[in-house]
Amino acid sequence: MSIFESDIWRIGIVKTPVQNIVSSSSLKGYEICWLPEEPPYRFLADPFGIWKKNRLYLFAESYNYRIRKGRIEGFVFDEHLHLQERRPVLEESWHLSYPMIIEDQEEIYIMPESYKSGETTLYHAVKFPWKWERVKDFTFPEMAIDPTLFYYQDHWWMFYTPVQAGLSRQGALCIAWAKNLTGPWHLHPKNPVRVTPESSRPGGNVILTDQGIILPTQNCSYTYGGSLVFLQITTLTHQDFEAHITGELRPNDACGLYNQGIHTLSSIGKYSLIDAKQILHNPFRRLAIDGIYRFKKRLDRF
Repeated sequence: MSIFESDIWRIGIVKTPVQNIVSSSSLKGYEICWLPEEPPYRFLADPFGIWKKNRLYLFAESYNYRIRKGRIEGFVFDEHLHLQERRPVLEESWHLSYPMIIEDQEEIYIMPESYKSGETTLYHAVKFPWKWERVKDFTFPEMAIDPTLFYYQDHWWMFYTPVQAGLSRQGALCIAWAKNLTGPWHLHPKNPVRVTPESSRPGGNVILTDQGIILPTQNCSYTYGGSLVFLQITTLTHQDFEAHITGELRPNDACGLYNQGIHTLSSIGKYSLIDAKQILHNPFRRLAIDGIYRFKKRLDRF
């Protein structure tokens, strides 16, 4: 992406179970409830969610180009998808995105992407959905981009893209496993298990279908988050891993102007969550925003 281009994402709630989208590799024919657009040069992306007492709790990255940093915001919808409340839920001095929601032993956790902090961090809901605190006894062996967790065969598994020299941050897939959510975590001996910008970086939560385990992965071969490629995992053990591509999800006419990418698909019961992208081409506006950002950064040094 050119420095004069700006990716702007928008979140949609698709009124169908995620398995239908995977089996058809299409959004065609499904009603999509789009969240309102954000102010200029801001966006919402990476949606994950959970139902509680007939309420849909949606969590997403809220990004502002003016400060080049994301935070996690929470949204509460009633059963008719009418927005009831919206608030920031996690904000740090570093960038946060990809708020993976996890349930374990009737407790709720969130693991956002936080690799710019230098570590992978897990938070526990102290007062769901607005108050979270860091789980101090959680440790992970390395920094993880888009950490995607699920429980399978009595173990917790994590798919992620590593932050390693020589590996693309858009084109490598690694695995880790643990008996307990807080660890200890063990890295898979075959890491990275997949190296290709077409189908490596995770793009939503793991989906269990009649065909088996499906991991949505981002197709970044022609643009960041250009589409989602479905990776069917046929072998997943502590020693081995095998997978093959079964389909690809691209934006359709229902996405309107946001038809230049899609990089998250997550399941939320009878509905699914997606984000879709448009690329803004306004070099003068972007140069102005970047110039103000750099000026403020210089002021902060004094």
